[in-house]
Amino acid sequence: MYVLFGENVIHNDEMKEIIESKTDFKVIKDMTKGTKREDVHAFCLSVKISILNEIIEEEYDDFNLSEMEEDDIFDEYLSLAEEMALDMEEFIPEEAIIDAKAYKWDQSDKDIKIIVIIGNDQLEERKLRDIMKRLLTQAE
Repeated sequence: MYVLFGENVIHNDEMKEIIESKTDFKVIKDMTKGTKREDVHAFCLSVKISILNEIIEEEYDDFNLSEMEEDDIFDEYLSLAEEMALDMEEFIPEEAIIDAKAYKWDQSDKDIKIIVIIGNDQLEERKLRDIMKRLLTQAE
């Protein structure tokens, strides 16, 4: 499906390619059709725990994962994954808005699952949140 961002028209396959080539995320599923809208792209992404650990070690000198409770580690992974997803704003069209929600630590795949919605900037933030709620119920 094509979405208009200002004067740019981007197909969801192009957006998927941008995400996978310019970020550490892997697109697991294109959820665009599940939004039931024509002005957004939506994807279920994953990011490897090893990548998150590297970032944590680089950015936080006094951060020791081995001393943390599993719940605290989980929260840190989700926060970092969401922050990384929102940083995709650098690669998407200027006329786009983005929302991201990490929702699962898949210990068998050793990754964090996250849903990202990229919409036309004409879209209200409230609508974006409603779409996110709907997609979270569809996720796995």
